[in-house]
Amino acid sequence: MYIPRRQLYWLAAALCIFVSLAAAAAVGRFPAVRPAWIASYWGPEFDYAHDYTKGPEISATSAILLEGTTGTVLYAKNEHIRRPPASTTKILTALLALEEGNLNDIVSISQRAASIRGSSAGIRARQRIPLKDLLYGLMLPSGNDAAVAIAEHLAGSEAEFVKWMNARARELGAVNSHFANPHGLDHPDHYSTAFDLAMITRVALLYPMFGEIVRKTHHQARFDGSQWSWHNTNRLLFSFEGAEGVKTGTTSGAGHCLVAAASRDGRQLISVVLNSRNRWHDAAQLLEYGFQEFHLLPLAKKGEPVVEINVHGGLHPQLIVCTGATVYKVVRDQDVDDVTSRVIIEKTNAPIRRGQKVGELHFTLNGETIGQVPLIASHSVPRATPLNLFLHWLKDLFIPLPKEHIPPETS
Repeated sequence: MYIPRRQLYWLAAALCIFVSLAAAAAVGRFPAVRPAWIASYWGPEFDYAHDYTKGPEISATSAILLEGTTGTVLYAKNEHIRRPPASTTKILTALLALEEGNLNDIVSISQRAASIRGSSAGIRARQRIPLKDLLYGLMLPSGNDAAVAIAEHLAGSEAEFVKWMNARARELGAVNSHFANPHGLDHPDHYSTAFDLAMITRVALLYPMFGEIVRKTHHQARFDGSQWSWHNTNRLLFSFEGAEGVKTGTTSGAGHCLVAAASRDGRQLISVVLNSRNRWHDAAQLLEYGFQEFHLLPLAKKGEPVVEINVHGGLHPQLIVCTGATVYKVVRDQDVDDVTSRVIIEKTNAPIRRGQKVGELHFTLNGETIGQVPLIASHSVPRATPLNLFLHWLKDLFIPLPKEHIPPETS
């Protein structure tokens, strides 16, 4: 049975709402509504650069370098191989805290959270700590105790929060990941990939608060009469130009891991290295390679006029068509001047509505299409009726031609 696409969209939306409400009711609370522009973010679109397997020599078992604006993979090595992610898991924990929590919430620390093994923020049972401070304790010193406290506060239990993690990971396109805890300690059913971690990080960085937290080299917190001073475990913040932090991770099963972001000249790159012998060197090499070898090229800006076309049978025969979207493309620096464009017009008969697609603008590099932009009508062109044509004929018939200008005689 055929179902129109629009009906499918509405059915899918209704199903998502029903599932969300049912899940919220199961834990006795309704998660805060995340911004609509992220709620509908079902996995960023991504592309692979030409020769993406070529790049610097690195020691990591798995790695990826992603351009943040376009989602272009600039380099990849075993990017879909499942591996223990260690504390890079906390990127997803922080993302859910920002989406579902209130930074002003006061979190009561349980005995279980305070006694979790591994890296710690040093919080104690029965303390009451603002969620915002817990996020710093989560991301800077990599507190496993902060991870459990956040999970219990938001979802009611660590087990329920893990369900949230896996559901959100699938939404973001992290289909080769499965999480068993909010902190990243080794577990047979806890794994991710370099690709999936890059996808999750790309969305997390859309939240200004996330970027603010992971960029800080240290944070001081005062609560319950005590003061904490947490320092960021990410050395790149001190050594790499444009570094924006994100998250380190180390366990016996995962090895040394690092998810790192950096920005220069309006370009943001995200690197992931898993099981690296020298994660600082590997990440710096990848990021520097991306900044030096690639260029973020604006192919089109939405609303720019492109060409004027003739409309057959239109009341007004001329129509200016414009670009219908803003499109960027990542290309290698040496290829920037070789990108060409070609206009393809598909609709030339009236009537045409304003905003209607009438063609495409194709961009090519070395004979290969690297991008395309819809071309839309800048205004409506109604179909000309016989009466319209007759009136135009009369107008042309009776409007006198301009008289020839004869200069006056001079003596």
